[in-house]
Amino acid sequence: MKPFSLIPQLLLLLVSASMALAQPALQGGDVLATVGGVNITREMLDNIIATIPEENRVPFLTPDGRKKILDEVIDFVLLSEAAKKQGLDKEPAVKTRLEYVQREYLAREYFRRKAASSPPISEEELQKYYKEHLSEFKPPEEIKARHILVKTEAQANKVIEQLKGGADFAELAKKTSIDPAAEKGGKLELMDGREWLPRGSFEKSFEHVLFKIPKGQIGGPIKTQFGWHVLKVDDRREPEPPSFVQVRSMIRNKLEEQRNAALHQQLVDEAKKSIPVVIK
Repeated sequence: MKPFSLIPQLLLLLVSASMALAQPALQGGDVLATVGGVNITREMLDNIIATIPEENRVPFLTPDGRKKILDEVIDFVLLSEAAKKQGLDKEPAVKTRLEYVQREYLAREYFRRKAASSPPISEEELQKYYKEHLSEFKPPEEIKARHILVKTEAQANKVIEQLKGGADFAELAKKTSIDPAAEKGGKLELMDGREWLPRGSFEKSFEHVLFKIPKGQIGGPIKTQFGWHVLKVDDRREPEPPSFVQVRSMIRNKLEEQRNAALHQQLVDEAKKSIPVVIK
């Protein structure tokens, strides 16, 4: 286990700053342990546990879990007190960092409380966004395709002549193609074996040619690092967009991000009205 792995990093820095600057909030209360002249209180432990993500928090609500957190805080305080004995808290760079960490935490907590007072995003808002932005969720066009890979352009042109003369693409691929897909009639597949190929699956110049070919037609030849390709599109489709239920969580996250960004700017603008800012 890494040092101080249980306690969120930002709160560790805040505790460090508070101890180094002798904040009275860490003194008194229901004391669980004393390290040097520093009291570790029940309230402090509760606050630390509250910052652990909810999905990971349950193990630390038990007596054993709380003991693990307490042990880690004790180790942390011991090292911070040792640092103070060496005068690290008096160094200008360290003092600046500690002050910044305190301000960072205060700003985050101020924003968190303001955000918590906002009404939750309603189901109506989620559905409205889904209906108005359906194109955002539309999957890319997909095709089923084959190719015949040969070494030279002349060989590729000969393949095209044979196909125009009525040769079966799959059979010709088995006889002519040097690609491993030859045994499957030149069928192009994704790594997981899927035959429907969405845009974005291939190198851009190759895909640009491939997706321009009409259904049932051949195209090429096109050169890549592997050789010369003759292509055929067997089928193509426009997949249906996902249902509202499938993207509901994604929409909520997006709207929350937008709301938080707007709230952040609003709070900054409001603060500027009463707090002067001078940039030198």
